Amino acid sequence: MKRLAMAATFALALSIGGVSPAVALADDSSTADATVVQAAGNGEAETPGTDDPPTDLGDDADPGDDGTPTEPGDGEESTDPGGDENAADPGDGEESADPDESTDEPTEDSTPIDASFSLDQPTMPVDEAAEAIPYTITGLKAGDTVTASPGENGSITVDSDGTFNGELRGNTEIKAGYVLDVTVTVARDGQESKTFTGSVKITESEDDSDASVSVDPQSQGIDSYLDNGVDITVSDCEPGEDVTVTIVRKGEDTNIWEDTKTAGDDGSVSTSFMPGTGGDGWIGDFVVSAKCGDSSAETTYSVTENDDGSDADLSVTPQSQKLADFLENGVNNTLVNCHVDSEVKFQVSSAKDPDTVIWEESQEAGEDAAGSVQFLPDGDGGTAWVGDFNVVATCGDKSAETTFTVTDDGSVVDPKLSISPETISGEDFIDRDQGVQLMVNKCVPDTDVHFEVWSEGKEEKLYEQTATANEEGAAGIHVYGLGDDPAYYVGTYQVFADCMDVSRSGEFVVTGGDGGDSGEAGGSGGGSSMPRTGAELTGLTAGALLILGGGTAIGLARRKNKS
Repeated sequence: MKRLAMAATFALALSIGGVSPAVALADDSSTADATVVQAAGNGEAETPGTDDPPTDLGDDADPGDDGTPTEPGDGEESTDPGGDENAADPGDGEESADPDESTDEPTEDSTPIDASFSLDQPTMPVDEAAEAIPYTITGLKAGDTVTASPGENGSITVDSDGTFNGELRGNTEIKAGYVLDVTVTVARDGQESKTFTGSVKITESEDDSDASVSVDPQSQGIDSYLDNGVDITVSDCEPGEDVTVTIVRKGEDTNIWEDTKTAGDDGSVSTSFMPGTGGDGWIGDFVVSAKCGDSSAETTYSVTENDDGSDADLSVTPQSQKLADFLENGVNNTLVNCHVDSEVKFQVSSAKDPDTVIWEESQEAGEDAAGSVQFLPDGDGGTAWVGDFNVVATCGDKSAETTFTVTDDGSVVDPKLSISPETISGEDFIDRDQGVQLMVNKCVPDTDVHFEVWSEGKEEKLYEQTATANEEGAAGIHVYGLGDDPAYYVGTYQVFADCMDVSRSGEFVVTGGDGGDSGEAGGSGGGSSMPRTGAELTGLTAGALLILGGGTAIGLARRKNKS
């Protein structure tokens, strides 16, 4: 037979599992694009034990025998009617007379064929199909016979259980646009053969001049992406060539990641990208680009929200507690169902004023995709912390809200400091009937209240005194200047009052007066008289302080004036 020209077609040699390609079957009268398909139906495959049985199972005569019955005694003993009564009659047991006759029935060691067939590439370029068309059969047993068509190489016996990989090689002329029908028959001793069919669409040859890149998976949830990243494969490069792979967010130009590897003998490279930290910031579409030599290719992949659609869940513990416990321990806030390494933000506001944030904190979600923080209030707030509060937590586009309550059990001391007046002239400050009154209310009755007066900036303590709270929890002192020069006292003074270890603070200002230049609080003035030195105390009546039980008024220690 002569070989057909390959200008428009390719010869497809058909063989199985290593059998060498057969020669083409087309004769001189066949056209270049004719398709010759040898169909193989059920039972057409040559299988062991399928020969036709003898027509006369009891015939032991010479081949030339004309069929005339023999006389009694001329044949074997088995033909004697008086022989052994257990001997088989020639007409009784035809099925057992020919051992091949039993091959159509299951044997003790034979099981029905439970195989499956698939073409590895249902669509192939014409040049690749001309070389070989791969297929796979699973569920075979050692000794099974596989016959594939079109082809002329007969059958092949499987030598082990499991999966069989075969290849169809050419005796059929094909060209782009053809659909090649394939038939594969599996035969097993003692079982009915099983036939599979399929088809391969033949396409134009691929252009190998450009590289190609693929990403696996092309879409996944954020949690899977953070844990596993993506696998990238670049092919169709030149062996030994440097291959550079980059990733950018779709619509942007800045590289998020870049890697360079050398192509192997097959002209391909494989690499993986692990995002690391970033949480929800990785949700979106990304472009993967590959370049080797003058060839380049790109593809895309997507990162989405998790498929489970679970919402973030916020908990605050305890949700209700007494003020004393709250000031000491605060509350614990936990937000779950976020993403690993995503930013989790917590905010607290009063239920009376939910738009004003009084505390906030952020952290990254851990490996459990949760964020947890403690909110510990400022103890100076006292009973101002009594009430209902809102907690809002967010991570990515997820958010959750809840509340907690603080109750007043009367165990928390919340003293109030008042200073009157807060601004006073120097002349009035040295007037012992006026001066400045420092008052603490809402303290515990019969407890000590300690007062201190400091210069501005708390640079120097100028005076301190302790007073006892009355039955209403109030205590106070009266301070004034003992000097004759009001300018000596001009300045700002810091006031501190402690009640049951709870501190309150405030200030008062002494303004300039006649008789000299202003100076710092407690500093030197411009008066000509020599001031008295040391602390000078003056007692106040209860009426003067409006505090039953009395109080103490103490003059500020004066420093020497400049001469």
